[in-house]
Amino acid sequence: MSKTATTAKAPSTQHAPRDGVTVAIGAASHLRTKSVDTWATPDMDAYAYEAVYDPSRISLADAEASVRALLAEFNVHVDRFLNEDGPLTAAQRGQEWMLRWGCTPWCITDHTDAVSPEWHATAPVETALRDIDSNGTRWDNAQIPWLAAKTVVINDKPQAYGRETRVWIDYGTTTGELSPAQAREALEALRGFTAQLEAVVEYAERSAADDFDGDPEIARLDREAENRRIAARIAARTAELDAKVDAALEVLRG
Repeated sequence: MSKTATTAKAPSTQHAPRDGVTVAIGAASHLRTKSVDTWATPDMDAYAYEAVYDPSRISLADAEASVRALLAEFNVHVDRFLNEDGPLTAAQRGQEWMLRWGCTPWCITDHTDAVSPEWHATAPVETALRDIDSNGTRWDNAQIPWLAAKTVVINDKPQAYGRETRVWIDYGTTTGELSPAQAREALEALRGFTAQLEAVVEYAERSAADDFDGDPEIARLDREAENRRIAARIAARTAELDAKVDAALEVLRG
């Protein structure tokens, strides 16, 4: 994909409907006046249009929706996006690769890697928000998304073990391996939870209006007083134990 800023060039005249169109899309930081730019690429076999988007202004999902809507105005119906910033899919690697490894077209697993898994997986979708584990460090949380999901197909020796499609949903460092039906249930539950979460957040925002910072000096005095109380309890407990030990020794001395 060209990384040079280009003026959008959607079809200028009405054409007959085009279905099954592939659009190559990638991130670019040099767009000046818009967040997404699209143009036709009639000389390319793998895709019919290219698009670039500025990730500082718009998410990939919103950029794809914008391109899809733009082209739909000209009876061009996008079937899929080819993310040129992501890993290669099996379809991009070619038919020979797919036959050798039993890959699905969308599999991004590099099976030549010595530690690669035997299953086939899509590129994960994930939240921009990183993990929110209060027990994790800021650095640890920044390494993984809060939520992520991908489709996984397990078809190693299918004649013996069959073929199984799963949806892996990651929430922080925990993974749920779900059947498609279970994943649908999780999706519906998440939709319902979103409305409930919004109510909780709205209540918290109203409550936060009464929040305030404490007095650092009073806090210091309170900590010092608490430390003295703890030290006194430890001293009393130590004296009690010492007394019991002394009494036991007296008994032994008889």
